[in-house]
Amino acid sequence: ILGTRQHGHIASVGFHLYTRLLADAVKRTRENRGLPLDKNDLLIKAHQPLVTIDLPIHTTIPAPYVPDLDMRLKLYRRIANIDSLDKVDILAEEFNDRFGPLPQPVKNLLYQLKIKILAAKAGLISIGHEYRQIVLRYPEGTVPPPMISDQPQVRPGKSALWVEASTPIEDQPQMLIDLLETLITSK
Repeated sequence: ILGTRQHGHIASVGFHLYTRLLADAVKRTRENRGLPLDKNDLLIKAHQPLVTIDLPIHTTIPAPYVPDLDMRLKLYRRIANIDSLDKVDILAEEFNDRFGPLPQPVKNLLYQLKIKILAAKAGLISIGHEYRQIVLRYPEGTVPPPMISDQPQVRPGKSALWVEASTPIEDQPQMLIDLLETLITSK
């Protein structure tokens, strides 16, 4: 269904931004043609901030795990619309029931989705990986919360928090979740 050209577009802007842009295009086309809007389409709620997650982990639904391309695309669309941690857990159970035990890239994908949901709740615009550190960025002009006393590996910057990542993120996934939950409760 998706040709090389579309894969190039997805790679250049990232899956979530591509999905949002596609959803906007679908919405405009339906409105312009006088068609009713289907809430189950690729529409992403307008109030949700666009949070970019760029962690050094492999995230995908492998073709051998879900061989049908249409099914994989439907699952990606569902993933793009998930907005709560409970729904991520429900989807993980569904993956396991329908396709078998989750391979690591799917576990990583669902983990990254949890991180994205928590980052949005914490008021972040992105989480990335730079210079062996995880960078949690706030919108320009937003001052990060003061140092978190029980998180000595965290240091504040102008509009970001820098987290020492002495080991790969996949070796300490709960650390980032705990930090984000702390940021949410300290808001």
